[in-house]
Amino acid sequence: MTMTKDKPITQIEINRKIWEEILRWGDKNMRDYPWRHSPDGYKILIAEIILHRTKADQVNMIYENFINTYPDLRSIAEAGEDKIKSDLHSLGLAWRSELLYSMSLEILEKYDGTIPRDKADLMDLPGVGHYIASAVLCFGYNLPEPVIDTNTVRVIGRIFGLKITDSSRRSKKFKKFMSDIISHGRPREFSLSLIDFASLICTAGAYPKCNICPLKDICSYHLNQKELT
Repeated sequence: MTMTKDKPITQIEINRKIWEEILRWGDKNMRDYPWRHSPDGYKILIAEIILHRTKADQVNMIYENFINTYPDLRSIAEAGEDKIKSDLHSLGLAWRSELLYSMSLEILEKYDGTIPRDKADLMDLPGVGHYIASAVLCFGYNLPEPVIDTNTVRVIGRIFGLKITDSSRRSKKFKKFMSDIISHGRPREFSLSLIDFASLICTAGAYPKCNICPLKDICSYHLNQKELT
C-alpha cells in the first residue's frame, strides 16, 4: 500500500490508475511511427531488429521502403544476405543484416514463415532477446506481455519507490509490477504509451517533468522530492 497526501491507496487502485492515466496520456501524445500503424508480428519483428541501438528517426527514413521491398520473410530469404546488407547499410551495424537473414531462413524452415507466438521460440531465433520477443508478442499480437527496458523500468521504479539497477530489466519484481498493470487490458496501446511517456515526461536524469505528470499524486519519487523542498 502507498500513501498519498490525503489517504492510503491500495495496490489494485494504483495499478488501475497507472493504466488509465498512461492510456489517457497516450491517446493524446503517443508518437507516430509507421511500424506502429499495423499490429503485425512480421512488421514489428523487423522494426525492433532495425531499431536496436538506432534512433527511431533514423529508422523512420528507411522502414517503409524496406517493408515495401520485403513484405514477408520469404522475400528476405530470396533476396540474399548481401542485398539485405546493402539496403540497411545506412544504419550501420552490419551484423543486424546477417542476423535478419539467418532469422528469416530459420522461421521459414521451422515455422513455415509464421512468426512464433511463444516467447521461448522467439528467443531461440538469431538476434532475438527478451525485449524483442516481448515487443513482438505485445505490439504484434496484443498479448499482455510486459515490455521492459531502461525507460519503462524508470517509470515503474519511480512510481513504486523501487531501487533501479542495471539488472532491473531482468528483475522478477519489476516484471510482476508490469504484468499486474498491463493485465487491465489494451496491452499494445498501454505499452507504447508507456514507452513514449518515459521518453517525454518521466525522463532520465534528475529533472523529469513532474509538474505535468498525471501520476504525480501517487509517485513515490515526486512525493519524496516534495518532502525535501
